[in-house]
Amino acid sequence: AAVGAVCGGLLGALHGETALPPAWIAELEGRATVLELADDFALEMTHGAALHGPDGASPGWLARYPRA
Repeated sequence: AAVGAVCGGLLGALHGETALPPAWIAELEGRATVLELADDFALEMTHGAALHGPDGASPGWLARYPRA
């Protein structure tokens, strides 16, 4: 199962959701959450310093993703 998950993740990153049948996407449980996390991750990786400034994470970001 782990190999399938890794392969699926790599293929998904390469081809995007347009490679999947629309019916699968429509029925994906938690789709909105997955998309939000993916967008936030991409934003963090490309604009992290601009998002947070010199004092660390912004209050909005910490409210959304609290530290452990």
